[in-house]
This record gives sequence, C-alpha cells and structure tokens, in this order.
Amino acid sequence: MVISHSVNLQPYNTFGVSAVAAHFANIQKREELEEAITFAEVEGLPTLVLAGGSNILFVHDFPGVILHIGNSGIRWLGGFPGSTQRVRIAAGENWHSFTKLCLDKRLYGLENLALIPGTVGAAPIQNIGAYGVELADFFVELSVYDRQSRSWEVMNKSQCDFAYRDSVFKKAGKGRYIVFDVTLELSGIWKPNLNYAALGNYLGGGKPDSKMVFDAVCAIRRSKLPDPSRLGNAGSFFKNPIISDEKFTVLSKQMPDIPRFDIEEKGLVKIPAAWLLDRLGWKGGSRGAASVHRNHALVLVNPGGATGEDILLLAQEMSSSVLENFGIALEPEVQII
Repeated sequence: MVISHSVNLQPYNTFGVSAVAAHFANIQKREELEEAITFAEVEGLPTLVLAGGSNILFVHDFPGVILHIGNSGIRWLGGFPGSTQRVRIAAGENWHSFTKLCLDKRLYGLENLALIPGTVGAAPIQNIGAYGVELADFFVELSVYDRQSRSWEVMNKSQCDFAYRDSVFKKAGKGRYIVFDVTLELSGIWKPNLNYAALGNYLGGGKPDSKMVFDAVCAIRRSKLPDPSRLGNAGSFFKNPIISDEKFTVLSKQMPDIPRFDIEEKGLVKIPAAWLLDRLGWKGGSRGAASVHRNHALVLVNPGGATGEDILLLAQEMSSSVLENFGIALEPEVQII
C-alpha cells in the first residue's frame, strides 16, 4: 500500500474546492484498508473515508489520513431466472454506471435512481433516493470493516436502520463502519414506479418501458442539476424537512399553496426545502464567490474560485432565512469537513 502526502483534494470532491490532506491512501483491497487504519492509529491521526466526493464540502484542510475507497468489481449472485437477481457491487464502483449496466441486463428497479452522483459504497450511507424510490427498497446486505471490533462484518437491512436520507452509518455507527461492498436484489420483471408526479407528467402517461423511464429520469435531473464536471456542486445541499401536521396546518394558513408529501410516520409530513428557498428568492442568488443555481434553489455551486468557507457561509445564510421566516431548521444533506 502506498500513502501519499500533502495531497490537494480538489480533484476528489465535486464542489471542486481546494483542501489539502496530510496523507492519502488509495484503497483497493481489504488488507490495504487495515494497513492504512493501522498507520493512522500509530501516528495518532484522524481518518476520513472518501469515495466519489459527491456529498462532501471541505471547509478546512484535513490533518489526517484520507481513506479513498477505490475498489472495483461486480459479482452476479444467485436468484430466480425471470424473477429476481442478486448482485454484489464493490463500494468503489460508480453508481450511475451500475444502474445503466442493470438496465442493459434487463434487471429493473434502479431506473429512478439513475444519474445520482457518487459511488456504490456511499449509496447506503445516505440511503440515496429519487422520484419515489430509495436504495433500501432493493437492499439485501453489505460488507463493512468494523473499526470498533477490528473485524469484517456483514450487516443486513435491519442493522443498517435506513430512514429518509439516513442510516446507522450517519447515526450510532458514524465513523465506526467502512462499507466495502453492497448486495442488492433486483427484479427481472418490469414494473415502473411513476408515483412521483414530475416523472409521470414528463412521460405523459401510457406504459413506458424501462429505457424510457431511465432516460426520463436522466433528462429531468440534467434539466435541474448541473454537471459537476462543468459547474462544481454536490447536488441538493439540504434535506427536505419533516415537520408535524400541526406545524404544516399553521404554515398552510399563511401559504395555501405550500406542497406536502405524506410519509410513513403518523403525524408528520415532508415539505420541499426548495419551495421554501424559492419563496425567499434564493434561486440564482450569490454571496461572494459562491452561488445558488439558477434552476434549483437547493443546489449550491462553485462557478470557479469559491472556497469551502464561501459555500458554507452561503448555506448558513440560506438556512437562517428559512428559520427566521418559517420556523423550520434546514439540515444539510452534504457532509461538512
């Protein structure tokens, strides 16, 4: 295993901001991960797991060891021909490329999750979701390195404790587990999920095939979200807030057009953070070198030259305005370092 030193992380985060890591380990094998962790422990250094860098904002240099998970490989497991198929994917594989591969193999379910940036290993941590579908719907298990027990473990769906854009890896297990591969179960029978209004409207009814849904999702995402290779961003910066029915009733009296989405938990509803920010005029706004995308108020962008601190200050001003005007605290979806 080779550990590099004083590495600029600009190529490793989709915001494209500069930050220097004191040490950087590119991990391909299990033993390399163990070696890098041992190095950090011996030197008394903090560690940070980094994959695609599509959900992270570096505000400061990192004084420890970056564990860059770059393993690859896809293994097709057993299943029931024409019904379901299980597949184990290395954490370092690109998520969108994997969804396209499944489409080509006529394995269905992930079409609504197309074009989500990042790697497979990051998907369960965030429980990625879009257009009425989330990773947990197809999840079987994953392999992790448990830093507490210093052992490799397999965790099932229950142990991962998935919730909206959340999992055990962001709560009690934060910093403890490092995902190395993920196993999903996909269907060999096509059944579109068009419950999300924007997707159904785009397709205009009828009975779309899987390629049509996949292409529609990609088109909608491209129309709303900028390509990080051209304009630095990390997708939606804030989570959609979940509030009580009582709070929603109060808000709807003030703003009858406020949208809502019902969730499984009784007495709670989810409302779009973008709608709140739009109402306050944030779309297309800017502060210093950081900006809000002109088409989507949830997307903060680096047009070039912005620092992580510039972007964070803009995000803080946006969330403060929502709290002051609506009494709702926005929670970042992006990890801030």
